[in-house]
Amino acid sequence: MKQTNCFFTVIVFLLVITIATHSPVDNDMWWHLRAGDEMWHQGRILLTDQFSYTKFGELWVNAFWVSDLGLYGLWAIGGFFAVTAAVSLLAAAVLWIIFKRMNSPIILRGLLVILAMAGMVANWTPRPQLLSFLLLAWLDYFLHQHINVKRQPLWVLIPLFALWGNLHGGFIWGALLLLATLAGETINNLLDNQSQLSYKEIGALSIWSAIALLAVSINPNGLRLWKLPFQQVNVSLGIQEWLSPDFHQFYAHPMLWLLFLLIFGLGFAQKRISFTDLFKGLGFAYLFFFAQRNLIAYTIIILPIVEKYLSSAIANIAAVPGLQKSLERFASQTSKGQFPQKATVAINSILISLFSLSLLGYTYLVSTPESIAKEVPAKAVEWIKQNRPRGPIFNSYNWGGYLIWGLRDYPVFIDGRADLYGNELIREWSEIVEGTDKGLGLLESRGINLIFLEPHYSLLNKLDPDEWKKVYSDQQIAIYQRIP
Repeated sequence: MKQTNCFFTVIVFLLVITIATHSPVDNDMWWHLRAGDEMWHQGRILLTDQFSYTKFGELWVNAFWVSDLGLYGLWAIGGFFAVTAAVSLLAAAVLWIIFKRMNSPIILRGLLVILAMAGMVANWTPRPQLLSFLLLAWLDYFLHQHINVKRQPLWVLIPLFALWGNLHGGFIWGALLLLATLAGETINNLLDNQSQLSYKEIGALSIWSAIALLAVSINPNGLRLWKLPFQQVNVSLGIQEWLSPDFHQFYAHPMLWLLFLLIFGLGFAQKRISFTDLFKGLGFAYLFFFAQRNLIAYTIIILPIVEKYLSSAIANIAAVPGLQKSLERFASQTSKGQFPQKATVAINSILISLFSLSLLGYTYLVSTPESIAKEVPAKAVEWIKQNRPRGPIFNSYNWGGYLIWGLRDYPVFIDGRADLYGNELIREWSEIVEGTDKGLGLLESRGINLIFLEPHYSLLNKLDPDEWKKVYSDQQIAIYQRIP
């Protein structure tokens, strides 16, 4: 049985890595790479904008500097193959942390992990937020161990959050997790509902949590870093990843299934839900429904809660006398006629080796320059490099990061750093792409001579043909140049 469980676990996590493996293309990855490149070669942390002409020289809250250096280092050492492999292995690491804290039968744990990865894959791309997800999973595991298994050294929270504040702005997820845990344990005590921490222990956790959150400020940006999560929420209402999930699209369905499984589990579980689990689940579900960029954080928090109550419900249902006898009879029949142990080990080893080699080959294929070029406007950028049209450039929001990486002589109008550009400039960009009278006027006042946009934008149909000429077009990008 132990060997069977081991084989099943290996297969589950090979499947997780397979699902997480795809072309390492993300609109924001490119400016993170460029930032890492510049910091490495300049020997300093970037704290002002160097990549746009609309915000050049202005203060930039760089919460990602360690992550960006790491991402650039991966690329410099092993190219996009190393980036792709690291992204996939991070997925396995996050889900392994969750898998290890689960206590249900291994088949249920494995199926839930695969379901979770199927839901996360749409957002599992090479960005610093992946490190936030790793730290969030570890923090949830740490708190679970501290509350339910064995008291942990709470001082560990301080270096954790100090590191987090230099990796990514997702430390706010950690702060919310601590808040939900403290509130839940307090009410559990008040209502005598499965309380695991005494008031004194809750007080100790509160103090260490407060000190840990102060440690976030140990970063090159100082206290300004705390403005980042709130600035992004304010300025990003028109940006895709900050919109609510579209449940007409399949990517959001696995997350709904997890929620439905939780409801089912709560209906048949042997005990009612603790307030800690309730606040964590409701809090991160709210974040997910508010903005789809919170999808993975929601999954990390809700998955072990689903497993806890679903396994309790299954055990409760399986205890029905007639059903219990049927299950025992089925188990006894399946245990007959097993392969010899040595043969089983040999077959399993061969299967795992073949699977691993195939996965390695697949990782290489999706990370080749040819594969990546199909996902980005590489031909349009190459045209600009060859023809050197006059700037400044007005560019697509989605591909601003790619231009920062691949077209370094042309500062961008905008890119994915929404907190840097703010509401006013994002509205200005929106006016221009919609081709409003105000937007057409902004093209003139900004002195824009080159337009780099997806072909579907209204602006391209409203340009004066006596002033603008289409010089390049494909399915991804149209380029218009001002006629001298």
